[in-house]
Amino acid sequence: MSDAVVRNWHEMTGREFKELDPSKVVVTVACSPMEVHGPHLPVVTDSIEAETLTARTIELLHERHPEIVFLRLLPIYVATDVLPHRGSLMFRSSTIVNVLGDLGRTLTKQGFKDIWVSNFHGGPRHFVAIEQACHLTNKRYGGRMLSTFSLLAKRLTEGTSNLSNVLGHIPGLSAAELDGDSHAGAIETSMLLHILGHRVDPCFAQLAHRTVDIKLAEQGQAPHASKPGKASIGDLFRGFKASLKYFEAETYSGKPAIASAQIGKQIVENLAGYSAQALSQVWTRQITPQECHSPLWPVKWIFLNRTASALFERAVKYRNPIF
Repeated sequence: MSDAVVRNWHEMTGREFKELDPSKVVVTVACSPMEVHGPHLPVVTDSIEAETLTARTIELLHERHPEIVFLRLLPIYVATDVLPHRGSLMFRSSTIVNVLGDLGRTLTKQGFKDIWVSNFHGGPRHFVAIEQACHLTNKRYGGRMLSTFSLLAKRLTEGTSNLSNVLGHIPGLSAAELDGDSHAGAIETSMLLHILGHRVDPCFAQLAHRTVDIKLAEQGQAPHASKPGKASIGDLFRGFKASLKYFEAETYSGKPAIASAQIGKQIVENLAGYSAQALSQVWTRQITPQECHSPLWPVKWIFLNRTASALFERAVKYRNPIF
Protein backbone atom coordinates (compact mmCIF):
# COMPACT_ATOMS: atom_id res chain seq x y z
CA MET A 1 0.00 0.00 0.00
CA SER A 2 1.32 3.46 -0.92
CA ASP A 3 2.80 5.67 1.81
CA ALA A 4 0.44 8.37 0.55
CA VAL A 5 -2.48 6.20 1.76
CA VAL A 6 -1.23 4.74 5.04
CA ARG A 7 1.87 5.84 6.92
CA ASN A 8 3.46 4.45 10.07
CA TRP A 9 3.42 7.11 12.77
CA HIS A 10 6.71 5.88 14.27
CA GLU A 11 8.58 6.25 10.98
CA MET A 12 7.60 9.85 10.28
CA THR A 13 9.78 12.91 10.84
CA GLY A 14 8.91 16.28 12.36
CA ARG A 15 8.98 17.88 8.91
CA GLU A 16 6.53 15.29 7.58
CA PHE A 17 4.14 15.95 10.46
CA LYS A 18 4.25 19.69 9.77
CA GLU A 19 3.27 19.08 6.14
CA LEU A 20 0.13 17.11 7.08
CA ASP A 21 -3.36 18.55 6.87
CA PRO A 22 -4.99 17.06 10.04
CA SER A 23 -8.46 17.49 8.55
CA LYS A 24 -7.57 14.85 5.92
CA VAL A 25 -6.01 12.42 8.42
CA VAL A 26 -7.45 9.38 10.18
CA VAL A 27 -5.31 7.95 12.98
CA THR A 28 -5.73 4.21 13.52
CA VAL A 29 -4.60 2.09 16.46
CA ALA A 30 -5.30 -1.51 17.41
CA CYS A 31 -6.12 -2.18 21.06
CA SER A 32 -6.37 -5.94 21.53
CA PRO A 33 -4.84 -8.27 24.11
CA MET A 34 -1.99 -10.70 24.35
CA GLU A 35 -4.20 -13.64 25.28
CA VAL A 36 -4.15 -17.43 25.18
CA HIS A 37 -6.12 -18.75 22.19
CA GLY A 38 -6.48 -22.49 22.62
CA PRO A 39 -3.50 -24.83 22.42
CA HIS A 40 -2.98 -23.92 18.79
CA LEU A 41 -2.95 -20.14 18.15
CA PRO A 42 -0.38 -17.50 19.19
CA VAL A 43 -1.28 -15.09 21.99
CA VAL A 44 -0.98 -12.18 19.53
CA THR A 45 -4.02 -13.46 17.62
CA ASP A 46 -6.50 -10.68 18.50
CA SER A 47 -3.99 -7.92 17.76
CA ILE A 48 -3.00 -9.37 14.39
CA GLU A 49 -6.64 -9.83 13.41
CA ALA A 50 -7.45 -6.23 14.34
CA GLU A 51 -4.51 -4.87 12.34
CA THR A 52 -5.21 -7.09 9.33
CA LEU A 53 -8.88 -6.08 9.19
CA THR A 54 -7.92 -2.43 9.51
CA ALA A 55 -5.37 -2.72 6.70
CA ARG A 56 -7.89 -4.33 4.35
CA THR A 57 -10.57 -1.83 5.37
CA ILE A 58 -8.19 1.02 4.53
CA GLU A 59 -7.60 -0.43 1.06
CA LEU A 60 -11.34 -0.54 0.43
CA LEU A 61 -11.86 2.95 1.85
CA HIS A 62 -9.11 4.39 -0.33
CA GLU A 63 -11.12 3.41 -3.39
CA ARG A 64 -14.05 5.49 -2.08
CA HIS A 65 -12.12 8.28 -0.36
CA PRO A 66 -8.67 8.80 -1.91
CA GLU A 67 -8.36 12.08 0.00
CA ILE A 68 -7.85 10.32 3.35
CA VAL A 69 -4.32 9.87 4.69
CA PHE A 70 -4.16 7.13 7.32
CA LEU A 71 -1.61 7.31 10.14
CA ARG A 72 -1.09 3.94 11.81
CA LEU A 73 0.08 3.82 15.41
CA LEU A 74 1.84 0.82 16.94
CA PRO A 75 -0.66 -1.62 18.53
CA ILE A 76 -1.58 -1.41 22.21
CA TYR A 77 -2.12 -4.63 24.17
CA VAL A 78 -3.77 -3.11 27.25
CA ALA A 79 -6.89 -5.27 27.63
CA THR A 80 -9.16 -6.93 30.17
CA ASP A 81 -11.51 -9.94 30.21
CA VAL A 82 -8.65 -12.11 28.97
CA LEU A 83 -8.60 -15.87 29.44
CA PRO A 84 -7.21 -16.64 32.92
CA HIS A 85 -4.39 -18.85 31.70
CA ARG A 86 -0.61 -18.54 31.68
CA GLY A 87 0.40 -16.38 28.71
CA SER A 88 -2.49 -13.89 28.92
CA LEU A 89 -1.77 -10.32 30.03
CA MET A 90 -4.47 -8.69 32.14
CA PHE A 91 -5.24 -5.01 32.82
CA ARG A 92 -8.10 -3.20 34.55
CA SER A 93 -10.88 -1.55 32.54
CA SER A 94 -9.90 1.74 34.15
CA THR A 95 -6.39 1.34 32.74
CA ILE A 96 -7.82 0.98 29.24
CA VAL A 97 -9.90 4.13 29.72
CA ASN A 98 -6.88 6.04 31.03
CA VAL A 99 -4.43 4.89 28.35
CA LEU A 100 -6.74 5.48 25.41
CA GLY A 101 -8.08 8.65 27.00
CA ASP A 102 -4.57 10.07 27.23
CA LEU A 103 -3.90 8.98 23.66
CA GLY A 104 -7.08 10.69 22.47
CA ARG A 105 -6.18 13.84 24.36
CA THR A 106 -2.69 14.17 22.87
CA LEU A 107 -3.93 13.43 19.35
CA THR A 108 -6.84 15.87 19.40
CA LYS A 109 -4.64 18.60 20.91
CA GLN A 110 -2.44 18.23 17.81
CA GLY A 111 -5.42 18.62 15.50
CA PHE A 112 -6.02 14.93 14.75
CA LYS A 113 -9.75 14.60 15.43
CA ASP A 114 -10.56 11.39 13.55
CA ILE A 115 -9.25 8.46 15.60
CA TRP A 116 -10.37 4.90 14.92
CA VAL A 117 -9.58 2.25 17.54
CA SER A 118 -9.71 -1.30 16.20
CA ASN A 119 -10.06 -4.44 18.29
CA PHE A 120 -10.89 -8.13 17.85
CA HIS A 121 -11.57 -9.06 21.48
CA GLY A 122 -15.16 -9.58 22.59
CA GLY A 123 -14.74 -9.14 26.34
CA PRO A 124 -17.41 -6.58 27.32
CA ARG A 125 -15.25 -4.97 30.00
CA HIS A 126 -12.68 -4.38 27.27
CA PHE A 127 -14.63 -2.94 24.35
CA VAL A 128 -16.99 -0.93 26.57
CA ALA A 129 -13.89 0.60 28.18
CA ILE A 130 -12.64 1.56 24.70
CA GLU A 131 -16.02 3.20 24.06
CA GLN A 132 -15.75 5.12 27.31
CA ALA A 133 -12.30 6.46 26.40
CA CYS A 134 -13.63 7.54 23.01
CA HIS A 135 -16.69 9.17 24.56
CA LEU A 136 -14.62 11.16 27.05
CA THR A 137 -12.15 12.27 24.38
CA ASN A 138 -14.94 13.50 22.14
CA LYS A 139 -16.79 15.25 24.96
CA ARG A 140 -13.74 16.99 26.43
CA TYR A 141 -11.61 17.75 23.37
CA GLY A 142 -13.94 17.78 20.39
CA GLY A 143 -12.61 14.57 18.87
CA ARG A 144 -14.27 12.06 16.59
CA MET A 145 -12.80 9.00 18.27
CA LEU A 146 -14.62 5.68 17.98
CA SER A 147 -14.38 1.95 18.52
CA THR A 148 -14.68 0.18 15.17
CA PHE A 149 -15.41 -3.13 16.94
CA SER A 150 -18.37 -1.58 18.76
CA LEU A 151 -19.72 -0.07 15.56
CA LEU A 152 -19.68 -3.48 13.86
CA ALA A 153 -21.08 -5.19 16.96
CA LYS A 154 -24.03 -2.80 16.79
CA ARG A 155 -24.63 -3.42 13.12
CA LEU A 156 -23.88 -7.12 12.83
CA THR A 157 -24.19 -9.05 16.09
CA GLU A 158 -26.36 -7.06 18.52
CA GLY A 159 -23.35 -6.72 20.81
CA THR A 160 -22.29 -10.37 21.00
CA SER A 161 -19.24 -12.13 19.57
CA ASN A 162 -21.52 -14.51 17.63
CA LEU A 163 -20.86 -14.13 13.90
CA SER A 164 -22.81 -17.18 12.74
CA ASN A 165 -25.40 -15.15 10.84
CA VAL A 166 -22.73 -12.91 9.31
CA LEU A 167 -20.25 -15.53 8.11
CA GLY A 168 -22.33 -18.72 7.88
CA HIS A 169 -22.72 -18.30 4.11
CA ILE A 170 -18.97 -18.74 3.44
CA PRO A 171 -18.19 -22.08 1.72
CA GLY A 172 -16.91 -24.54 4.31
CA LEU A 173 -18.86 -22.92 7.14
CA SER A 174 -22.45 -23.03 8.36
CA ALA A 175 -24.42 -20.96 10.82
CA ALA A 176 -24.95 -24.06 12.98
CA GLU A 177 -21.22 -24.80 13.19
CA LEU A 178 -20.46 -21.17 14.04
CA ASP A 179 -23.01 -20.89 16.83
CA GLY A 180 -20.95 -20.28 19.96
CA ASP A 181 -17.73 -19.82 17.98
CA SER A 182 -16.44 -17.00 20.17
CA HIS A 183 -12.75 -17.70 20.80
CA ALA A 184 -10.05 -19.58 18.85
CA GLY A 185 -12.66 -21.61 16.99
CA ALA A 186 -13.19 -21.95 13.23
CA ILE A 187 -13.27 -18.17 12.66
CA GLU A 188 -10.06 -17.18 14.38
CA THR A 189 -8.19 -20.34 13.42
CA SER A 190 -9.08 -19.73 9.76
CA MET A 191 -8.03 -16.09 9.98
CA LEU A 192 -4.66 -17.01 11.49
CA LEU A 193 -4.10 -19.76 8.90
CA HIS A 194 -4.58 -17.02 6.30
CA ILE A 195 -2.57 -14.30 8.06
CA LEU A 196 0.16 -16.17 9.96
CA GLY A 197 -0.18 -19.80 8.99
CA HIS A 198 3.29 -20.92 10.10
CA ARG A 199 2.42 -20.05 13.73
CA VAL A 200 -0.73 -22.18 13.87
CA ASP A 201 -0.14 -25.50 15.61
CA PRO A 202 -1.35 -28.41 13.41
CA CYS A 203 -3.10 -29.85 16.46
CA PHE A 204 -6.07 -27.61 15.56
CA ALA A 205 -7.30 -30.32 13.16
CA GLN A 206 -7.84 -32.75 16.07
CA LEU A 207 -9.61 -30.39 18.46
CA ALA A 208 -13.18 -31.31 19.41
CA HIS A 209 -16.16 -29.02 18.99
CA ARG A 210 -16.57 -27.17 22.31
CA THR A 211 -18.76 -24.19 23.24
CA VAL A 212 -20.24 -22.61 26.33
CA ASP A 213 -23.67 -24.01 25.48
CA ILE A 214 -22.32 -27.51 24.82
CA LYS A 215 -20.76 -27.52 28.29
CA LEU A 216 -23.94 -26.13 29.88
CA ALA A 217 -25.96 -28.89 28.18
CA GLU A 218 -23.55 -31.50 29.54
CA GLN A 219 -24.27 -30.08 33.00
CA GLY A 220 -28.03 -30.18 32.43
CA GLN A 221 -28.34 -26.39 32.19
CA ALA A 222 -30.15 -24.19 29.67
CA PRO A 223 -28.19 -22.24 27.00
CA HIS A 224 -26.84 -18.87 28.07
CA ALA A 225 -28.38 -15.64 26.74
CA SER A 226 -26.60 -14.85 23.46
CA LYS A 227 -28.30 -11.68 22.26
CA PRO A 228 -27.66 -8.78 24.65
CA GLY A 229 -29.53 -6.36 22.40
CA LYS A 230 -32.75 -8.20 23.23
CA ALA A 231 -31.91 -9.56 26.67
CA SER A 232 -32.65 -8.24 30.13
CA ILE A 233 -29.90 -7.18 32.54
CA GLY A 234 -30.42 -10.50 34.28
CA ASP A 235 -29.81 -12.34 31.01
CA LEU A 236 -26.67 -10.28 30.45
CA PHE A 237 -25.30 -11.29 33.82
CA ARG A 238 -26.16 -14.94 33.24
CA GLY A 239 -24.42 -15.00 29.88
CA PHE A 240 -21.36 -13.21 31.26
CA LYS A 241 -21.23 -15.65 34.19
CA ALA A 242 -21.46 -18.66 31.87
CA SER A 243 -18.56 -17.40 29.76
CA LEU A 244 -16.39 -16.57 32.77
CA LYS A 245 -16.89 -20.01 34.28
CA TYR A 246 -16.41 -21.80 30.96
CA PHE A 247 -13.05 -20.21 30.25
CA GLU A 248 -11.72 -21.04 33.71
CA ALA A 249 -11.02 -24.50 32.31
CA GLU A 250 -11.31 -24.15 28.51
CA THR A 251 -9.09 -22.14 26.16
CA TYR A 252 -11.25 -22.13 23.02
CA SER A 253 -14.91 -22.09 22.02
CA GLY A 254 -15.96 -23.31 18.59
CA LYS A 255 -14.94 -25.90 16.03
CA PRO A 256 -11.36 -25.14 14.96
CA ALA A 257 -10.96 -28.45 13.11
CA ILE A 258 -12.96 -27.16 10.12
CA ALA A 259 -10.74 -24.10 9.65
CA SER A 260 -8.74 -23.31 6.52
CA ALA A 261 -6.71 -20.44 5.10
CA GLN A 262 -9.22 -20.08 2.25
CA ILE A 263 -12.04 -19.61 4.74
CA GLY A 264 -9.87 -17.12 6.64
CA LYS A 265 -9.35 -14.99 3.55
CA GLN A 266 -13.10 -14.85 2.94
CA ILE A 267 -13.73 -13.90 6.57
CA VAL A 268 -11.29 -10.99 6.29
CA GLU A 269 -12.89 -9.84 3.04
CA ASN A 270 -16.41 -10.01 4.46
CA LEU A 271 -15.67 -8.21 7.72
CA ALA A 272 -13.51 -5.58 6.01
CA GLY A 273 -16.33 -4.94 3.55
CA TYR A 274 -18.81 -4.30 6.35
CA SER A 275 -16.25 -2.13 8.14
CA ALA A 276 -15.45 -0.03 5.07
CA GLN A 277 -19.13 0.60 4.41
CA ALA A 278 -19.75 1.74 8.00
CA LEU A 279 -16.60 3.86 8.28
CA SER A 280 -17.30 5.55 4.96
CA GLN A 281 -20.51 6.82 6.54
CA VAL A 282 -18.51 8.01 9.56
CA TRP A 283 -16.02 9.86 7.37
CA THR A 284 -18.76 11.57 5.35
CA ARG A 285 -20.55 12.51 8.60
CA GLN A 286 -23.65 10.46 7.75
CA ILE A 287 -23.32 8.94 11.21
CA THR A 288 -21.69 10.45 14.27
CA PRO A 289 -19.36 8.83 16.83
CA GLN A 290 -22.29 8.93 19.26
CA GLU A 291 -24.09 6.52 16.94
CA CYS A 292 -21.16 4.06 16.92
CA HIS A 293 -21.62 2.61 20.40
CA SER A 294 -22.34 -1.06 21.00
CA PRO A 295 -25.71 -2.24 22.33
CA LEU A 296 -24.06 -2.60 25.76
CA TRP A 297 -23.35 1.12 26.04
CA PRO A 298 -26.64 1.99 27.82
CA VAL A 299 -25.63 -0.35 30.70
CA LYS A 300 -21.92 0.51 30.64
CA TRP A 301 -21.83 0.94 34.43
CA ILE A 302 -22.17 -2.84 34.79
CA PHE A 303 -18.85 -3.36 33.05
CA LEU A 304 -16.90 -0.24 34.03
CA ASN A 305 -17.60 0.06 37.75
CA ARG A 306 -14.81 -1.70 39.66
CA THR A 307 -16.98 -2.38 42.72
CA ALA A 308 -19.78 -3.85 40.60
CA SER A 309 -17.30 -6.10 38.80
CA ALA A 310 -15.74 -7.28 42.05
CA LEU A 311 -19.13 -8.03 43.61
CA PHE A 312 -20.23 -9.88 40.48
CA GLU A 313 -17.09 -12.05 40.41
CA ARG A 314 -17.54 -12.82 44.11
CA ALA A 315 -21.17 -13.76 43.54
CA VAL A 316 -20.31 -16.23 40.77
CA LYS A 317 -17.25 -17.52 42.69
CA TYR A 318 -14.82 -16.42 40.02
CA ARG A 319 -11.21 -15.67 40.89
CA ASN A 320 -8.76 -14.68 38.18
CA PRO A 321 -5.53 -16.58 38.88
CA ILE A 322 -3.39 -14.34 36.68
CA PHE A 323 -4.42 -11.00 38.23
